[in-house]
Formats: sequence, structure tokens, C-alpha cells
Amino acid sequence: MAQTSPSSIAANLACLLYLARHHADADEEIREAARGLIGALAEQSADVEATLGWLSINGKRMPASAPGVEQVNNQLLAHSVSRLELPPQLDLDVVVLLSRTLAAYPGFYASWEEFIASLSSAGQRVTLTRAGTAMSVISYDEPNAPTLVGGRAGALRDEGGLTFPALAITDFPHPELANPTRSGPEDPKILEGLIHRGRSADEAGNYPALLDTASDFLRAADQATSEAAARMYRLELKRLLSRNHITQFAKLATVANHRDQAVEVLRQIGSDATEILMELLVEADTLSERRGYYSALTRMPDGTKVIIHHLEHPTWYVVRNAAELCGEMGLAEAVPGLARQVGHADERVRKSVAVALNRIGTKEALEPLSRLLKDPSPAIRVQVLGNLDGTKTRALAMPVAALLEAEEDPDVLREILRALGRIATPDALLALRRVAQGELRRLGKRPRTQAIESLAHAGAAATPILRAFAQDSDPEIAEAATRALEGASS
Repeated sequence: MAQTSPSSIAANLACLLYLARHHADADEEIREAARGLIGALAEQSADVEATLGWLSINGKRMPASAPGVEQVNNQLLAHSVSRLELPPQLDLDVVVLLSRTLAAYPGFYASWEEFIASLSSAGQRVTLTRAGTAMSVISYDEPNAPTLVGGRAGALRDEGGLTFPALAITDFPHPELANPTRSGPEDPKILEGLIHRGRSADEAGNYPALLDTASDFLRAADQATSEAAARMYRLELKRLLSRNHITQFAKLATVANHRDQAVEVLRQIGSDATEILMELLVEADTLSERRGYYSALTRMPDGTKVIIHHLEHPTWYVVRNAAELCGEMGLAEAVPGLARQVGHADERVRKSVAVALNRIGTKEALEPLSRLLKDPSPAIRVQVLGNLDGTKTRALAMPVAALLEAEEDPDVLREILRALGRIATPDALLALRRVAQGELRRLGKRPRTQAIESLAHAGAAATPILRAFAQDSDPEIAEAATRALEGASS
């Protein structure tokens, strides 16, 4: 007989646990799911091992994306179970009991011993291993008589009168799993209440109420006293929310009285929310919507790759929006993508790219900025030069000075001289002095006085140069230099 694949076992077990947890009153559906698991096992056994990193079934490590794998792994670890061994030909009632026990919310059982005792009516051998130990802790050989294998001498008695040896609790690799009473929400009713509220809001299509519930989930996770408890709140919220719900939250981020709450929830959802916000920004019909989505995106900490990816979009305004976001968020990793758009056909895109590269201001941004200095549009050249940071762009002193040799547009010339004054390196000061002296004869008187004005913003290094010009034979140049010196000293 062909062996059932581990993927099938994981999917069947996950389905059973889901029903037992979220539809506890659906007895017939749970039994039908139990029959599905029994059928999947047929004549073979199942050895399910759970760790914080992965789940393996019958020795095969399962991909996290496989159906049911993450759910089974999380539910086992929530009860500190690191291994579940199921024999072939399981009895239906045993599987139902096991599913209801494993599906309980973390914290429902006050201790590992209480958790084990809840399985006392099982009549077949089922073995569970506690996380952090190497021993089998329980097997069921006859009804109402659980036998624990391993442990130290001594006994505990539960409320039903069952007696069984106490377990040794040692060598737990993960502190949050060492104490089963703290492995989940301190009060399971809180989690159950949140889930009920969320489902009710979803069924009513009341997305503001669902947003409130999501906020309460996240607040409960932040206030949890253990990482395992916090993880359970976040896991249940993830199960509750679909892509459509996240989309509705993103739309609420454009509504004044929901904006801050929606953005905070979206921030914690992460990259999926960033992707949805970007899609909505692309499709937005009104300016207010675009501003709302744009504002929300600038506050998102995750999913920046989604924004950068849109730099390659075929639609010009999508590239423009992506470039503006990259600059607003200071995404240094976006520089290669921005550099590829330096020659974009649409001037509006190139303008946004120039602003973004200036805002990012890394060394890697200097090369594409130097190319934009030669953009065919004077408006783009003015944009680049007017936003050059004197500290971050000192390496561009020579390329900027070289523009003086051929630039004809007066607005661009003015911004070249101002940029050189902010950069204020020796090369930049030399270029300004040459202009002020009139060495570039093609330039008129106005650029000479503008060069002196720029020297006034270059700091102490320009003072000797200004003093020399204050003695210039040209009264207009001398007066401009004197005003610059007076302004510097005041």
C-alpha cells in the first residue's frame, strides 16, 4: 500500500484542529475531519515533530508554506508539545478527544499535568513529548489509566482522582515554553472574546469595528507577559484577517477619524499592508485619497521592496509616486532603481528622481545626480542644483564647477553659484573667485555679483577672498564684497 504523503497528514491534522478550536459545537463535522485524518494515516503511523523553526512529519521537514504546516506547528508548541506520535488504525473517539485537547487555547490548562490528564479517557497508545525534553511523557494503554514514561518519583492527583507520577522539568531551550501556565494568554476568555468580536464585525461588514478589534489584539500582544502568549494573539489576528480586510483598513487610513489607528495596525501587519497601500495609491481617483495613501506609506517600516519595485512600472505617475516615497523615506536601497530612471522620458518623473536622490544623499546617489546635472531640461538642472547638500555632495564640486563653462540659462547659472557656495571646498571657492574676477568673459556682471553673494555663504574660508574683492577697482564688485563681509560679521 502506498504511503500517505506528509503534506496530506499535515493538511488533515490542521483541518481537524481548526474545526475543534473554532467550531467546537460542530460535533459531526469534527468527527468527519477525524475520519479524514484516520483515512490519511490508514496502515501507517505518524511522527510529528514541532520546533520553533519548522515542522517535520515522519522525518521529512515540511515547507512552512505547505497547507496546515504553520497551524499544526504553532498549536503543538502552544501546549509545549514537541512531538506527537500517532499509531496506525486509530480509534475515531481517540482522534476526536486528542483534537479537542490540542485545539484548546494556550492557558486553558493550568499545567502540563492537567493537559495530559485531559486525555485520560483515550484507550489507545498515543505518545506526546514535552518541548525541551527527550522523554516520552504519556501513553494510553487502557482507559482512565495514563502511564507517564520518564520523570522522577512522586505523584500528583488531579480533581478527578487520577494518580500519576510527577514529571521532571529540566533543560528547556526556550524559556517561554518552560512553564506551560504562561505559554498562552493569561485568560483564554480574552482571546476567545476578541475572536468572537472580530468575526461578528466581519459578518456585519463593520470594518471600523473590525479595526478596533485588530487594535485590541495587538494591544493584548504587547501587554502579554510571555513571547508565546504574544505570538498566539498575533497568530489569531492573522487567521482572522484576509487580504480584503487589510484593504479596508488601508482605505480607512484616508479617513480623518480612523487614520492614526488604521496606520498603526497596518504598520504591525507589515509588508502585506505596504503592498496593498501601494496598489491603492496607484489606483486612487482623487487627490485626497492619493495623499492619504501616500502619507500612510511614508510611515510603513516594512515592505519597502514593494515601493522600490514600482520604480520599474510602465506608468509615469506610478514611477513618480514611488520615487517620491523613496526620497521621503530615505531608502538608500532604492538608489540603483532611481538611477535607472534618470533618463525617464517624462520630466515629472526625472524631477521626483532628482529630489529623492538628493534626500537620500548617500555616496551611491552622487553618480546619478551628476548625470542629472546635464539633464536637457533647465527646470531639472535647477531642481538638482537647488537641493544639493553642501556637506553630502562635496565630491560634486568639480562637476558643478564644470557646468559654468557652457551653461546659458540664467536661473541654472544662479543655482550653480549657490551650490558652489554651500559646498565650499577649495575647488568650489576657486571657481567662485574666477567668476567674481570676470575670468569667464562670456558671463555678464550679474553672475560676478552672484558669485560674491555665494562666497558670503561659504564660511570663514571665503573671508580672505571677499576682503580682496572689497578693494576691487570695480565699485559694484567692491560694494558687493563689502556687504558680504558685513553680513558675515553680523
